[in-house]
Amino acid sequence: MQGKKKAASLLTLLLLSIPVAVANQSHVVAFASNQYQVQEYQDKYSYDSILTKLKSEKQKAAKLKTIDQAIEYNYWHKPNFASTQKVGVTSSYNNAALVSLYQEALKIAPNTPKYMMGLAAIDQMNGDYDKAQAQYKQILKIDKKNYQALVNIAVYQKFNNQTADYQKTIKKLTSINKSKTQQFSKIVGLIENAHDMDLNTDASKVNGQNNANHYIVILGFVLDSKGDIQPTLEQRLNAGLALAKAQPKAKIVVSGGELPQEPKVESEVMKDWLVKNGVAKDRIITETESKDTTQNARNTTKILKSNGAKSVTLVSSASHMRRAYTLFKASELVNGANYSLNQFVSVDTNDALKATANDYKTMNKIINDTLRVSGYSLLPGIQK
Repeated sequence: MQGKKKAASLLTLLLLSIPVAVANQSHVVAFASNQYQVQEYQDKYSYDSILTKLKSEKQKAAKLKTIDQAIEYNYWHKPNFASTQKVGVTSSYNNAALVSLYQEALKIAPNTPKYMMGLAAIDQMNGDYDKAQAQYKQILKIDKKNYQALVNIAVYQKFNNQTADYQKTIKKLTSINKSKTQQFSKIVGLIENAHDMDLNTDASKVNGQNNANHYIVILGFVLDSKGDIQPTLEQRLNAGLALAKAQPKAKIVVSGGELPQEPKVESEVMKDWLVKNGVAKDRIITETESKDTTQNARNTTKILKSNGAKSVTLVSSASHMRRAYTLFKASELVNGANYSLNQFVSVDTNDALKATANDYKTMNKIINDTLRVSGYSLLPGIQK
């Protein structure tokens, strides 16, 4: 018995001596021998803790650096990982802390567009649309040609049926950058088309794409705290598997990285699942860096373009597809890719198959993420 305790103690010491890998400040701790541990939310990045730390900082630059680090941390971390463990829930940012942190930054550096834009963005994400718009207009008082602020005002006007105001804002944008505004108008068109697009539940409609230039893209979903696949992701993988069997010459891209709260990389787990279910390893490409759908679209588009894809079938949940498809179309546009894009959904909820309202409130998430994938990051340096 004492021998077993001694061996266990030695093993514990060995594990503690192994260096950990921390990537891009995401604070994910990975141990050797395929043993994983989730890094829980660190209270030192909470708003109250940051306030305490700021009291000890003497220089303005040091204070702002501390706040910037806390903003990035709280965007990607939730205090309670269990809140992401529900089917359909993927939100990763800690909104209450972010609002307070941006407000604190503006006390230290008033009228700084970076922080004003960030606060407006969080208000927008929270559904406080009037507050967000007031903040964008305040930015324009400081910088009349702030393209980013004008873009956010324009889409608000467009999806609130303020047609005359929208046209005036488009003219302002055009006067600043004509070619950029022409592309922006195309992006707005993509967003408009999202609300009533027909979602494809019939695998036979994409079976004709059986060639080496066709790619099946399966989007990831948050793993549970043990690194296991949740029902939403399993549905997506089953849909992708059906296409893979029907199209044996097509390549497969599994897209999904590792959130700070996840103990494994989503796409690697997805690849293992597909291989166990009969898909050859050499057909599968893993995209391992994305932490959300916007990054899925950006990173996967680069893979598809570099591999000369001619046609692509996007696979995701019905409740997710309108946003995902729009992001992939926008990413294709801004990155100069050239392939036909269709979609195939796993039906997580029948209501998701119905058209949605085409108003700002309903379309807000699609609007925000489409702007972001098109280069208009609401939180520069944070939403990578």
